[in-house]
Formats: sequence, structure tokens, C-alpha cells
Amino acid sequence: MRYTNACVKTMSGNKQSVFCTFQDAPEHRFSGHPESPGRLRALRNWLENPPYSEIVWLEYSAASEAAVGLVHHQALIDFIKEEAQKGSHEIEPSPTYVTHHSIAAALGAVGATLCVSRKIIELGQGRGFAIIRPPGHHAVMDAAMGFCLFNNVAIAAADAVVSGVERVAIVDFDAHHGNGTEAVFWNTANVGYLSTHEADAYPGTGQMYRTPHAPGRIINIQVPAFSGKQVFKPVVDEIILPWLTKFKPAMVFVSAGYDGHFSDPLTTLTLDTGFYFDLTRKLVAWADAHCDGRLLFVLEGGYDSLALKDNIQASLAAMCGHFDYDDHYGDKLGPIPDAKEIIKQIIKQHDL
Repeated sequence: MRYTNACVKTMSGNKQSVFCTFQDAPEHRFSGHPESPGRLRALRNWLENPPYSEIVWLEYSAASEAAVGLVHHQALIDFIKEEAQKGSHEIEPSPTYVTHHSIAAALGAVGATLCVSRKIIELGQGRGFAIIRPPGHHAVMDAAMGFCLFNNVAIAAADAVVSGVERVAIVDFDAHHGNGTEAVFWNTANVGYLSTHEADAYPGTGQMYRTPHAPGRIINIQVPAFSGKQVFKPVVDEIILPWLTKFKPAMVFVSAGYDGHFSDPLTTLTLDTGFYFDLTRKLVAWADAHCDGRLLFVLEGGYDSLALKDNIQASLAAMCGHFDYDDHYGDKLGPIPDAKEIIKQIIKQHDL
């Protein structure tokens, strides 16, 4: 169904061009695996008929190995190339897989992300969305894992810093902790990382107190299973937005994983499409007010293809300044876990 967010429909939209790239990597697939081209198949017609006229599709090319090398060791790049030559098989037990086409897919995903990031940096303003697969936030410097080959968002953030962006923040709302991104920037003072994720989910990292060396810079917010928007709204309003204001980034990157939706087969966070619209709208407003609107979403997880399409569209609606988007599942309300103590502890720990 077509949905108009009733809470904001009376507001005037901040309509603005949104720079996007799209890669569904149809040859990067493994039988029965949830991270498949089918995730994005329904979005392909957007290339000819985008849901909003403000979307500007950018042409991109595969990233160079030098660009990937901003984050990853050459040994990992060589490993992915060598394993891809062997054909379709799993390379680690999460399971992450490669095919003959996976090195091209991985370099393409990085290239599509860098294309949007560099466009925003070149203009000194703007917002965008790299709608790509394979995802990236689990990939560490020397290893692929968690369906991820190269860490797209980390490479783009590192490239931004090299390009002269003095301070960047990464907000990761995927249902799983972005252990790879955290590891990459573990000791990087001008890159902040904040992750919301389901407690006890893969990969088992992201505990609240595991980063005592980086108070106010690396924040992990583990929330209980079945934490819907009633839990996440105060997390956004009382932690994420105040953290951004205190950290003062010149550009915000977002690991946009939509596997927290209540229909997703891999998690139990029970978020809904309306939440993703509201979250994106708040991030857009913050970026417009504090860093000339420099905001880049990079797709991570999301394994119900219908919900993923709706959720990406909801984020694009907020970015484009529209309030209507498809929402086939509707709202989700249910038992609300008590996360007040978690929020209170994080605010105290990071002096927010």
C-alpha cells in the first residue's frame, strides 16, 4: 500500500537532489543464501522509473585495489581474487561465499559507494544512497566475514578523510554489530562510530563497555530482542543525535541495514518501515543543520526483499523531501522491552 506519514504530512518538504548508485550484482549468488540478487531485484526498474524525481543516478566504475587498500590488506584482496577463480564456494563459516564474479562485484560495490561519497565531497554538500551488494560492515582489515567481502562504508569514510574531510561519523543501524568498521577505526581519532544492534546476535561483538579507550567516539548500543520503535525512538533522540552534535562530524556516513524490520528472517528487532522513514528524516535534518547536509547511506543487510524495497524507499522519501512511500507490512506494535537503563548507562558512559 502507499503510505503517507501522518506525523509529518503537514510539513513542507525539503526537496533536494539525492545522488544514488545501484548494483545488484546478479552473478554474485549462492544457492539458498539469504544475501542474494533477489534482495534488490524489485528495485531495478527504479533506474528507469525512480519513485521520486529528485533521485539522480550516477554512473560509476569499479574501485581500484589502491582504494580498497585504504582499509584492507593486500593479502585479503589477493585472497578474494584467488578464491573467486575457484568458482562458487563458501570461504568462511558465517557463511560468506564467492563465485567467479565476486571480485568484480566487491570492487563494484566499493566503486559505487565511492562515486556517491566523492560527489558529495566535490560539491561540499548533498545527500546520497549507495544501493549496493555485497554488503560490507563485517569485513575487517584482513578478512571477509558475515556475507561481506570489502568494507564499503569504511573505505568511503577513509577516502573522505584522505580527501580532506577533517572529521567523519558513521552511524550503523544494521541489526548486527559492524565489527569490521569498528575494528578499522579502532584508533582513528577523527572517525566516530556508533552502532545499534540486537544483543547476542552475530557476530557476538559490540558490547557496551568494550571500547574504554574511545569514550564519546565509539558507541555500541545493544538492545534486547523485540526492541521496536518504542525502544529505538529514545535511542535516536537521546543518544544518536546528541552524539553527532557533540562529535561534530563534517560528513555523516550511515551503514543502512534494514534487517531490523519485523519481517526479516535473520533477526527479531521488530522495527517497521515508518521507523526507517522517521530515522532518516532526523538524520537528514541533523546533517542539514550541522554539516551542510553531507550525508551518505550505504546499504548493508535486509533479507525480506519486499520489506527491503519499502524500507529503502522510505529512506529515499525522507532524503528527497517526500512523505509518501510504499509500506506493504504496516506498523508493528508488541511487547516493549525495558531499555531505559541501557540508555541511561550509555549517556553516562559517553557524557552525552
